[in-house]
Amino acid sequence: MEKAEQTMSESIDSELTGLFGRWTFAAAQVRRLDDLKVDPASVQAAANQIIQERGHPERQRAIVDALDDDTAVALCIWLRDPANASGLLKQARAKSRKRG
Repeated sequence: MEKAEQTMSESIDSELTGLFGRWTFAAAQVRRLDDLKVDPASVQAAANQIIQERGHPERQRAIVDALDDDTAVALCIWLRDPANASGLLKQARAKSRKRG
């Protein structure tokens, strides 16, 4: 990893730790998206809200604080590496929906 990329990664990690807290950030590093019980649409909606509130960390924290643990971990994973977003959406399409 080049020095500029490493510095950027460290900066992102620092921001995410501040936003999600150490426990959620640590969980996002070891958990897998397919192990989490989340609604992909909820994660995507939360990601959009976080992005819309860029520059307003107190509003971003309020969004994160309102999430259940698994959704917060999934959102942290998503924001840390947006390539994970496509995996989450593919997973959602692959799961059959129960119809009553």
